[in-house]
Amino acid sequence: MQSRKIVITEVGTISTLGMGFSSLASGMNQPPRKSTIKDFEFHQFSSEIPCYSVAGFDPVEVLGKKGLRNKDNATKYLLGTFESSIKSVMENADEENRPGICIGTAFGSLQSIGDFLSDSIVNGVNNVNPQAFANTVINSPTGNSNIRYAARNLSATISTGFNSGIDALIYAFDHIKMGYLDCIAAGGLEEVSYYSLLGLQRTGILSKSGNMRPFAEDCDGVVAGEGCALFLIETEESAKARGAKILAEIAGVGSAFNPDIRKTTSSCEPAVYAIKTALSQAGIDSDTIDFIASGANGNKLVDKFEADAITSAFRTSKPVTAYKMFTGECYGASGAINTMCALADLKNSRISGVQPSYKTIGNIPLVFETVQKESQYALVTSFSCDGNCGALILKNV
Repeated sequence: MQSRKIVITEVGTISTLGMGFSSLASGMNQPPRKSTIKDFEFHQFSSEIPCYSVAGFDPVEVLGKKGLRNKDNATKYLLGTFESSIKSVMENADEENRPGICIGTAFGSLQSIGDFLSDSIVNGVNNVNPQAFANTVINSPTGNSNIRYAARNLSATISTGFNSGIDALIYAFDHIKMGYLDCIAAGGLEEVSYYSLLGLQRTGILSKSGNMRPFAEDCDGVVAGEGCALFLIETEESAKARGAKILAEIAGVGSAFNPDIRKTTSSCEPAVYAIKTALSQAGIDSDTIDFIASGANGNKLVDKFEADAITSAFRTSKPVTAYKMFTGECYGASGAINTMCALADLKNSRISGVQPSYKTIGNIPLVFETVQKESQYALVTSFSCDGNCGALILKNV
């Protein structure tokens, strides 16, 4: 790989914390904004399901009414995030230098996929809307973004389950580092859908109490969330050439896979390897990290795996936070949204707490009360129940 410094210059987000980086940053210091959902067009749950739904986003206001009728929620979230953050960069660049697009998602437009099939069953195959078929592929939101912003250099959809968002950032980082492109809009996207909620419900990992308590000894599961987080990632040279303000550097990344994560005796070594790879690439040791933005979500098996990995990788105790307390488990978007939250804490000289306090697995030093702290390096981790392990180091500049 080339020795290119990779930086973040523009960011955009839509989530339960609102629309835009400033809304997300302020929302992290407020109580979690949970809602509930029960009814969908073709299916209904027997009772309300707690979730963290997108708030503060009006698609018509942001995107305009034209062309929205056949766009699903996932596509609207992605286009809305582009429109509010990276649109000008996409439009002002010539075709040769226009940023590529790399989006991570576990399920893509799953609600559209399931509804298209449900519609054909309920109303007959001759009565379905043929225009809705375009939404039934996982890369539909990315494709719609390519069309709207005339992206020609890269169109990638990364789907690695719950790690999709962080893996999209890692993919973009590697793509630029290897010299293929100088600039990529990368991030994660996920919508709350009947079908994903049903899957989580049937696997038994949804919280029975409706409360997500990351790393808690008595945690009882996850609460679903949704949203989108986008980063304009580019070389330092590219950013300086166009006079862009640099927000942070992606100093290092690492990834691994653990095929045995579902076993109670599973080794945390793959996760430790991902962390150490990121540290090595950043040229720092574990003592240099100021805080850890964990991917813990209240799934006891995976939270214990992450707790063991953090304990093994760090010689000294480091403050740990768990942003999913504010955003919910956003599946493939979570890694990107967690990275956005970590960036918000870096830029606001703090580590956001996840109060109220409780006893943690392995006495992980989870931050409960928000701490005011100048930080240079944050480690973002994403270790999922499907075995994917990812780590990314942000350097504040």
